[in-house]
Amino acid sequence: MKDLRFIIFSSALLLLVSLGAGCATPEHPDPWEKMNRGTFAFNEGLDRYALQPAAIAWDFVLPGLVQNGINEFFTNLRMPVVFANDLLQAKPMAAIEDLTRFLQNSIFGLGGFIDVASMVGLSENEEDFGQTLGYWGVPPGPYLMVPILGPYTLRDGFGEIVDIVATSFAYYNALWSDVAGLNDAETAGAVIGLRGLEMLNLRAIYFEELEDSRRDAFDYYVFVRNAYLQNRLAKTLDRTDAAVVDEGDLYFYGDDDFEDGDEEEDYDEF
Repeated sequence: MKDLRFIIFSSALLLLVSLGAGCATPEHPDPWEKMNRGTFAFNEGLDRYALQPAAIAWDFVLPGLVQNGINEFFTNLRMPVVFANDLLQAKPMAAIEDLTRFLQNSIFGLGGFIDVASMVGLSENEEDFGQTLGYWGVPPGPYLMVPILGPYTLRDGFGEIVDIVATSFAYYNALWSDVAGLNDAETAGAVIGLRGLEMLNLRAIYFEELEDSRRDAFDYYVFVRNAYLQNRLAKTLDRTDAAVVDEGDLYFYGDDDFEDGDEEEDYDEF
């Protein structure tokens, strides 16, 4: 419990200090671009020499159907956090849908490996604490490329920490400690291992799309940054006139999905 309080306090302090230090504007959301490009180059090297070969092997061993099932399993694991953020954003209908989705997929979908809820036409919502902060008017703050983990804004990075802590110490901790009898260190290792497995599986699923985007982009760093910012903007605003994509597919979120002037105006508000 002390570790949990320390993580939350440290994250909140880092967020406040960083927001005060960096000046992000709609015209210039990336005031730390030089540092971010260095981190991006590190991540690209790590991907090419470690994650990409592992993803190729993963794709060779596991058929696409199994990979999609694993992806659905991890999506279902996050549904309690999505449900909580539905409530925090005062969206009762979405909360009912997501709770129903979680129960249906957990019970009838083999723990979430099969998306039974979508088969019966139940809507899927994507909410996280970063979107919750944006819903209540917290600005995105500067864009930040994080080693290994990839792109964030300060607001959404802090939101990700809260979501991970909530998931790890509630659902995962209960699952692995109480059922498997693991201590805290072993539980933390299990959580990190699961997160790594999820990233590897996503990398295998979107292997061809990512390679195509690298090849076609004039400046891949700018391409990823703009795609991420547009994707997060659309999710925060619950845009229904744009094809909001998931985390693995964000590289193909195009500028044409926003009308002229929408991105700049909306970014200033959220």
